[in-house]
Amino acid sequence: MTDERYRWVIVGYTLVIQAVTVGTLIYCFALFAVPWIEQFADSRAQVMLIISLLQIVFGLLGPFAGHAMDRLRLRTIVMVGVGCYALGFLLLAQASALWQIYLLFATLFPAAMVLMGTLVSQTLVTRWFTDKRGTAIGVSSMGTSIGGIAFPLLVAWWLAETGSWRDVAHALFALAIVVVAPLTWIVLRRRSPSETIAESGAQQDGYSILAVVTSAAFLIPIGALVPLNLTFGAIQFNLGAYASDLGHADFAGSLIAISSGSMIVGKVLFGALADRVRHRYLYWLAAGFMLVALFLLSGAPVKPLMITAVAFVGLAGGGILPIMAVIIGARFPVEQFGRVMGLVMLSLSVASLGPLIAGWVFDLQGSYDPAFALFAALLVPAIVAMIWLPPPRT
Repeated sequence: MTDERYRWVIVGYTLVIQAVTVGTLIYCFALFAVPWIEQFADSRAQVMLIISLLQIVFGLLGPFAGHAMDRLRLRTIVMVGVGCYALGFLLLAQASALWQIYLLFATLFPAAMVLMGTLVSQTLVTRWFTDKRGTAIGVSSMGTSIGGIAFPLLVAWWLAETGSWRDVAHALFALAIVVVAPLTWIVLRRRSPSETIAESGAQQDGYSILAVVTSAAFLIPIGALVPLNLTFGAIQFNLGAYASDLGHADFAGSLIAISSGSMIVGKVLFGALADRVRHRYLYWLAAGFMLVALFLLSGAPVKPLMITAVAFVGLAGGGILPIMAVIIGARFPVEQFGRVMGLVMLSLSVASLGPLIAGWVFDLQGSYDPAFALFAALLVPAIVAMIWLPPPRT
């Protein structure tokens, strides 16, 4: 098979590994949380700390993992990630205290997320594609949303059938060993041309870390994407509570499903547009979607307006990964993509404060409207700053 065709096999593979990692470790967390609260914890906050640990350590590992991806063979990187994932679930099934779960979500699981998740997937796609890169990244990033739909349904069924979260952990261990590891070994047997360059050490002639983090090509996208991601997280994770406040508690699940479906559409849409329009226009479109959503959610919207608003939130949120990847991929050497994207993901970890900010504002004001106004105010200077986004490298 020619490289022209094989690169789409790579896209399909990255869709799978992102679905597995994000689908099980992020989207299925709420399903594991219930039995953990009953068995180990005195409060919900004790269990919610687990997912916070995962996100914080994931962000901290990003720059180191990205640097390794620019120097080592990516098949080796992913196989280490699969090993961390499998060992993590094998040990999770044996956990007898909450501190042991804390330890796993602060070590093996964030390592698995960073070594076999979005960062390595975007690095793979960027190395294999010079043309149609935006479309490929958009398709690849659909894996996170597909995993967010498929694995919660599968894990919920496993829990209902077995009645044991430990059995589910064993099943996920088997999934890694029987499916993901062999698939990785077979699909990543072929190296992209740019991966050969990366392994030769040619990336050492590129940008230094200091040059990256002080460049307009890094600072302007980060300054623009942080408020967009902040807003998306604030709405997405407070959506159930917000719907309940408006008397639509029975409709919350449907709203989350609408958001997830819209995210898939957003990823494909922004990925396809990235190959045709200027990158600042992509950001302005996503930010525009989010501003419309904030406007529609303010006050006490009726169901049709809530559906429309949540659809816009999903479209904007779905665009974040493709926009981020194409902007960075076009402005830094492909041999340094992993390193730079690791720094980007570390910077974007600030956006994890979005849900906390929205909840804190609601506790003080009894309404999410002031938080919506705050996020809209943060988006305005970000939109303006993108005027000065440097052009792509020639």
